[in-house]
Amino acid sequence: MEGSLEFHEEAHPTDTITYNLTIVAYIDVTIFNLTLKISGLVGEKWQTLHTEQITAYPMTIGENFTRQIIVTVPQNTSERLYCVIEASTDKGFSKTAFYATYVRTITYDELLNLYNELLVNYSTLQDDYNQLLTNYDALNLTYSSLVAEHGTMQTNYNSLNSSYESLMASYNSLTTVYDSLQEFYTYIKTKYDASIGELNIIRNLMYIFIITTVIFVATTIYLRKKAPYIILRKETTVKPDKE
Repeated sequence: MEGSLEFHEEAHPTDTITYNLTIVAYIDVTIFNLTLKISGLVGEKWQTLHTEQITAYPMTIGENFTRQIIVTVPQNTSERLYCVIEASTDKGFSKTAFYATYVRTITYDELLNLYNELLVNYSTLQDDYNQLLTNYDALNLTYSSLVAEHGTMQTNYNSLNSSYESLMASYNSLTTVYDSLQEFYTYIKTKYDASIGELNIIRNLMYIFIITTVIFVATTIYLRKKAPYIILRKETTVKPDKE
């Protein structure tokens, strides 16, 4: 008698998986007891997940049968499931133990798919990195150029700042002079306005005086032309001859 067990290579915790147990008789044989025990490491302890048992089953030469075994993997299961097959027949006793299904949060196929995705992403990132490196080299050249320009600009700034401070001192001095001149101008303007007022008064008086004088002169001339006058005649008197 020969037996075989088909099982999933990998599974996740909480998955339901199927085991197919096949028994083939190469000679006439009677199975007294055939037990399949499937165990798993749940947490930190090994735990029996399923026990399948066949008893008092006679088989003729060439006969075979298959039994389907369904196992639900607990939540905290890890490592590989462990199978033990014990067979007791009229021909003898045998025992076989082996590791079966891998229980992983992420299966090998999933890891392979994830690896392929990461490989594609890596290639894309590598291209992006090369492009960024090219951009970095260009930016680094620009940065060096800007640093040199900054040094020149800093020198110019220091020079301009020195000139600014000198000009500011001159400006403050000129502002002081301007304020003084502004005060003097205000004083002169006040005096000028007062003088203009006095000058206007004098001018008006002069106009009045001139007009009065003109009137007086004109009146005098006029009166002279109209005044009566006496004409004196000189007559010659003939004195008598003295005899």
